[in-house]
Amino acid sequence: MDTSIKSIHIEDAVNGYVDLVNHVLSNGRPAAPRGFNTLEIEDAVIHIDNIFAALPLGVGRGTVPGIGAVEACQLLGGVSTPETVIAVGPQFKNYTEDNGVFHGAYGKRTNGQYDFAIEKLKNDRDTRQAVVTIWNPEYDNQEGKRDYPCTVLHQFRIRDNKLNMSVYMRSNDVWLGAAYDFFQFTRVQLAMCSVLAIEPGTYAHHVGSLHIYESNFVAAQNLKKTDVVENVPAIYGDTWNDVKESAILALNSVRDASLRDQLSAQERWYTNAMITAIAKNEKKEAS
Repeated sequence: MDTSIKSIHIEDAVNGYVDLVNHVLSNGRPAAPRGFNTLEIEDAVIHIDNIFAALPLGVGRGTVPGIGAVEACQLLGGVSTPETVIAVGPQFKNYTEDNGVFHGAYGKRTNGQYDFAIEKLKNDRDTRQAVVTIWNPEYDNQEGKRDYPCTVLHQFRIRDNKLNMSVYMRSNDVWLGAAYDFFQFTRVQLAMCSVLAIEPGTYAHHVGSLHIYESNFVAAQNLKKTDVVENVPAIYGDTWNDVKESAILALNSVRDASLRDQLSAQERWYTNAMITAIAKNEKKEAS
């Protein structure tokens, strides 16, 4: 049985991300959903060894730490903050509905679910029921929305006294989406570990369609590995409510400078990343 293309093992999501993109470019097959040419690998499973290094900085991708920060904080905080998202990444405005909200925002969909997953893991350390669902058929079979969730669910298991995480995605753009998806989802795994007081185990990223659009081929081919692999801080807590409050504080501190004295070093990384991205966007717009 040949699993060399379907099962993809990378050391981290920095230099390993470069390997992953090259793998899709080399092994993807043509597909053109909605008439847009892509290269695609179906039913891919990506295993990441070092989940602490999960944001591909310094590899030529142009990764914006503020985007990773705002996505992670919304997910951990169980909220959606369209105004901050658009300030950090103006391109995301294209995906808001007419009322200004993101139909597929993860934070509001997962709010309250991680608490249940933690309780299930505490009550039965071998449980297979610690599942957090993002795709909602009641909402997501409605036509005409601009932002459907690419992620279906998260699953958590404790094995060998470590927390394993499996992510299931219907679709993942390896260039536009995966860089930030790896980051925000591993932040969830690390936060869950802090609440459960155990170490992280495996991270497996299951994707129905792992792809890259033709318009990004050239940029993707110019990625280069870096000698500096950064372990980005995570947000931790003794309870999931602690995690939520920490993430929301980091988000709120972007707009309210009076809150910044309350930030921990970890929270400050997220707030500063968002502030830096917003300042760059404002400077660019002013020029």
